[in-house]
Amino acid sequence: MASVVGNWGGGNVWRVTSGEFSSNAYFCEAQVEGGGILIDAGLDGETIDAELSEHGLRPHAVYCTHGHFDHTGSASHFQKKYGSAVFVPKADLKLMKASNFLLMAMKLKHKVMLPEATLVEPGHVADIAGTPLRYLPAPGHTPGSCIIEFGNAWFTGDTLYARGVGLSHLPGEDHAVLKQTILGYWQDLTPERTIYPGHGNAADGESVRTGNAALLNFLGLAAS
Repeated sequence: MASVVGNWGGGNVWRVTSGEFSSNAYFCEAQVEGGGILIDAGLDGETIDAELSEHGLRPHAVYCTHGHFDHTGSASHFQKKYGSAVFVPKADLKLMKASNFLLMAMKLKHKVMLPEATLVEPGHVADIAGTPLRYLPAPGHTPGSCIIEFGNAWFTGDTLYARGVGLSHLPGEDHAVLKQTILGYWQDLTPERTIYPGHGNAADGESVRTGNAALLNFLGLAAS
């Protein structure tokens, strides 16, 4: 079910959680054709599309935090139906191409079609009706993982959760690099910044930094 879970500073943030392998797809309202953009496409495009369509929303473009199937799997649905451009970190192209292999290995019956993606490097900036959307480098969960910054929102994929740690043990994951990535952004986790993870609920940055016991343990930090 699509529900409003926050505001990025210029419009509502909607979340749709669905699919055989549940993950969050976020729709950010903005003054663009279709009413906004989609961040991470989830795995069940038809359900996500139907939920958003009930509110008159369709994505002008799809921005993916990384290449795993539960974040890119439905991008082709929106590209074919609406002509939505799809953006994926370049370093995760190999992972995205392995989507159906990973689905089969995890004994999931779902199959995906790959989008015609625009491959982006860390630091890529898109202009969304006058507001910059930035790809911040966040390797560790995957080689190309990025945090997508839009207004006061950070869409963190599987790099950073409100509760817990996103350790998947899938190919390309590097725990030491993930620790370095998170510690590099540690002081940026402020009360004014909202974290929208790929799984689970959103939270303000400070509560993530001070209240996520599993994350603090992973980083080797004492709870404050």
